[in-house]
Amino acid sequence: MARLPDNTPIEHPLHADRPLGSLEGAEQEQASPRKVRSRAFLLAIPLMIVNAYWTMALWGRAGYATGQSFPSIVSLYYNVIFSLLIILGGNAFLKRVLPRYAFNEAEILLLTIMLTVSSSIGGHDMLEIVWPSIAYIAWFGTPENHWGQFQQHLPEGLVLKNHEALRDFFIGHSTLYTRQHLLLWLYPVALWSLIMFVLGGMMLCMVTLLNERWVQHERLSYPNIQLPLAMCEPRGTLFRNRFMWAGFCIAGGIDLINGLHYLYPQIPGLGGTLTEYSLNSLFTSRPFSAMGWTPVGLYPFAVGMTYFIPLDLSFSIWFFYLLGRGVRIVGDMWGATSSPEFPYPVEQGAGAWLGIAIVALWTSRHYLKEQWVRARQSGQRQGDEPLSPRSALLGLAFGMLFLLVLGVMASVPIWWMALFFALFFAISLALTRVRAEVGPPSHDIQTHPLRMMVTSFGGDTLGAPALGVFTLFTAFNRTYRSHPMPGMLEGFAMFSRRNMSSRPLVGGILLALLVGTLASAWTYLDHAYTYGGAIFGEQGQLQANFNQMATWSGHRAPSQTASLLATAVGLAGIFGLMGLRRVFPLNPFHPTGYAISLGTWNTNWFWFSIFVGWLLKWALIHLGGLRIYRQSLPFFMGLILGEFVMGAAWSILGIALKMPMYRFLQ
Repeated sequence: MARLPDNTPIEHPLHADRPLGSLEGAEQEQASPRKVRSRAFLLAIPLMIVNAYWTMALWGRAGYATGQSFPSIVSLYYNVIFSLLIILGGNAFLKRVLPRYAFNEAEILLLTIMLTVSSSIGGHDMLEIVWPSIAYIAWFGTPENHWGQFQQHLPEGLVLKNHEALRDFFIGHSTLYTRQHLLLWLYPVALWSLIMFVLGGMMLCMVTLLNERWVQHERLSYPNIQLPLAMCEPRGTLFRNRFMWAGFCIAGGIDLINGLHYLYPQIPGLGGTLTEYSLNSLFTSRPFSAMGWTPVGLYPFAVGMTYFIPLDLSFSIWFFYLLGRGVRIVGDMWGATSSPEFPYPVEQGAGAWLGIAIVALWTSRHYLKEQWVRARQSGQRQGDEPLSPRSALLGLAFGMLFLLVLGVMASVPIWWMALFFALFFAISLALTRVRAEVGPPSHDIQTHPLRMMVTSFGGDTLGAPALGVFTLFTAFNRTYRSHPMPGMLEGFAMFSRRNMSSRPLVGGILLALLVGTLASAWTYLDHAYTYGGAIFGEQGQLQANFNQMATWSGHRAPSQTASLLATAVGLAGIFGLMGLRRVFPLNPFHPTGYAISLGTWNTNWFWFSIFVGWLLKWALIHLGGLRIYRQSLPFFMGLILGEFVMGAAWSILGIALKMPMYRFLQ
């Protein structure tokens, strides 16, 4: 069912497709709770360390040129699904040989959630950028790029400043495992691990405050949990379904043949995922050439994931994406494209995502008020609450206090620090809501708090200390693809769908944050000392961040009128579409689809796959009804599983052979 801004359900044929809790539907909703034993937490630790090594080693020797497919750039991580498949296979063996040692469904779901959170915190847009940022200015800062003027304002620990001490790190052909190198990184890794743990803990507190409202009351669709739930179904229904194996063979077969074509070009490839087609190549003259880069590619996993998105939401993503291309063409006719940033999708995105956060808080205001009253009256948990409201609010308060003190130590004014993290958590909240409601195959939010602050106030107003510190913080604000907060809420949703106690999730998520952070530091430093931090991992984003820092230092307030206007347009767009749905509840234009469509990278790659998934779902529902829709669910799960398994296999082979392999993800 679609929902109005006040969360009132409405019936409509287009929305009769809300995903089921599993293949068995309501029957599985009544599954009895299962106890999580301590051995599940113990097993999770080595699994998270192995996955941290796997995701970091995907960079190869020298960044993108030698890298494999990165799992955390999409909203469902292929390394987690592949690991879950291995866990299920091993558990099936235990059930036959040593049944008393087999894991139950709750424990396997907990392992899945912990792997997701740890993969997020150590992912492509989080700690993989943080660790090299610590040392980057000291090594690459020059009088010409003006980075050095910021280093003096950055406290020791947030960055390393000794150029000579970092020689082995950046040159490589060395090892992390010397006393000198370990001591060099001990304090910054400890400090940044504490920062990330505090941020993750605050996200967990926010999720627990909203858990009952968003998971149990609103019953949002949570498309990303459908495949893991089906895989963990105790009777193995999914793996006995012939339609699932048909989808698996199609998607896996495409990636197998394409992978062989990559290694042996004489073998014909099937195309499909790594697209070489773009609509703008067909239109080379103005005004149609103004549409810009518009790739057309078909990703089987994205088609499969789209099938679990409500029709109005998937329609809105590709519709608003193409509408944005049309706006560029019209703008060129009117002469508006004299600015290369027109129509300012990043700034529109800033307003749109802030608008979603405002709407999410507004529609939950009465529930949050009840939580506040309960926190003042009693510190006790009720029923199956993972945390009491008082504990969650205290966690948020102490976390923010820690961040403000950190800002004071770094000479950043308290008001700038408070505003930065208010914006950070607003975007995090909006993304979490969108993942719960839409679950797009991928999402990228190109704006971030520092960019919004510079646009609104000017870089000179912020000052050098704030610019320097916030540029470092931008390392975990990069596009918000591998973000841990949505995975946390999806974990609570999975346990709720199975009627299991969610209390073990609190300890599991906290452990995942800790192990994921430390394992990420170890794996990055180990590779950097081997291959050289000057070439290993992400380099382009690091250079862009610090070059932008130097450029923004000269921006005066007010900064950019056009950018501020575009932000207002994005905010108004969300409120306008929300109002339209209130007046015309059956209209197919959803505000979250508008926000997702403004992504300037991932949405480009996946919009056509979303269109194909929407078209197939629309046709099946309108031609065959709900029965055909349900019968076809396993096929689309097979598309996801087949591409993820084969993609994971190619990535593991590439790591083992230390050479690039076929990449089904950019």
